[in-house]
Amino acid sequence: MDEFVFPYVLSTADETRTTPAYRWENRGRSATPQMIIQRTISGRGWISSGRETHIAPAGHAIIFSHNDGSIYGYPTDGTEPYALRYVTAEAGALEPIFNHLRQDFGPVVRMPDECEATALFNEIHERFHWRSFRDRLHEAELLHALLIAIYREQVHETRTSDPVEFGHHYLRSHFRSPINLKLVAEKCGVSREHFIREFTRRYRESPGALLRRLRLEHARAMLAATDTDVESIALASGYASANTFCRAFRQKFGRSPRGA
Repeated sequence: MDEFVFPYVLSTADETRTTPAYRWENRGRSATPQMIIQRTISGRGWISSGRETHIAPAGHAIIFSHNDGSIYGYPTDGTEPYALRYVTAEAGALEPIFNHLRQDFGPVVRMPDECEATALFNEIHERFHWRSFRDRLHEAELLHALLIAIYREQVHETRTSDPVEFGHHYLRSHFRSPINLKLVAEKCGVSREHFIREFTRRYRESPGALLRRLRLEHARAMLAATDTDVESIALASGYASANTFCRAFRQKFGRSPRGA
């Protein structure tokens, strides 16, 4: 077993910076995939990908890797200390999740004091400092839970700040369950018609098309990886019946689910 597939913490610390001399360029700083989560406790930091600069005030964090080409530091117009806490970890199998988080929400994410993500972040910091992880698997488990909690916090925020984006995340997270688009729109706080129209304009496919695609991709993966019967696969992929699933599968792939 390759133990390096499991993520682990490399370093974590609290720092306070007071001048723009605090500036780092992330280009080739590490030969292995790493993930850094740097949470602002007070003041503010910044990070730039070269095209746009993002500010990270208190209750937010910048997320980056040491080879992504970004630049971060203390703002040139800063007037107060930038107090921060960071966790640096070898990404291991979490690299796709970390990259997906940055792709969906950018290099600055919400991490308010009272949220689950911040509690996990602080626990990882404390356990690393006191060497109190039960073992490498416990360490990996906490890092995985941290990324999921950060992702969940961003999705929760979009419910009010961007209801269409919230709906997109909701569909991707719940496609294996029965979904009523009217109820999804109500969760987003908009009408069904507005949700479908704006969703289709932004993502270039309708909510219904996204659901069909996700369900069929999930079902095809199950068919390839297991000997599970077709009815169970249909239900596990969000379909109400095996007949409905088989019709959709034949229409998409030109054959029956268990066909050659």
